[in-house]
Amino acid sequence: MMHENDIIQIYENLPQESKKFSEQIKSAADIKKKLNFVMLNSDFAILSKPCGLASQSGSGISEDESLVGMLEIWAKEENLDFKPALVHRLDKETSGLIIAALTGTALREFGSIIRERKIKKEYLALVKGNMPQKSGKISMPLPGDAKISVSRWVVEKSFEECDLVRVGLETGRKHQIRIHFAQIGHPLLGDSKYGDFALNRRFKKEFGLSRLFLHSAYLEFNWNGKKISLEDKLPVELEKFF
Repeated sequence: MMHENDIIQIYENLPQESKKFSEQIKSAADIKKKLNFVMLNSDFAILSKPCGLASQSGSGISEDESLVGMLEIWAKEENLDFKPALVHRLDKETSGLIIAALTGTALREFGSIIRERKIKKEYLALVKGNMPQKSGKISMPLPGDAKISVSRWVVEKSFEECDLVRVGLETGRKHQIRIHFAQIGHPLLGDSKYGDFALNRRFKKEFGLSRLFLHSAYLEFNWNGKKISLEDKLPVELEKFF
């Protein structure tokens, strides 16, 4: 029920320009260069997000320092009448493919695709030690969550102290991959929250690994009757390990 002085915001329209936003718009050309578009059409954009860029604003991260904020500036420059909305999230420390809807219809359609698990997402991760077999499934709840989370994995390459694994998600909960592999004793290299801190320090000193080794490498879904499949190779700072 509406009351006097209530404020209604229409999500599909860009907000009124603020002073801060006006100050940022002058750098739109620079921002466009930083937005690494992998695929772009009138419905959505798929970008390759670098490590260190937050998906959205939050504690200590202003709007214009986030991917959402950069997309908003780009959208104004392109005269779009919709504020780009991320369809899913990636941790600040995770790089790789991420989808942004560019229309309200597309946002609702992606919502259905994700709820019905009709999207395939795969990640590449470097984990501590060698996995006990070539492929497997982790099926267990995350701390504080009664629901079962499921991650499937396949070993891509094995090394003396670690394995490169490709991980597919059947559920997509916050920090799922990082927590799952830590739970089974194979934490991700470079993970400052759930990882082996002593091993992280050694890999940073000896091999120059100064970030989380987790990359959103593959997306697949159907759009308007056509299969979309995209692969994003490892960024230079991770590819050098191979």
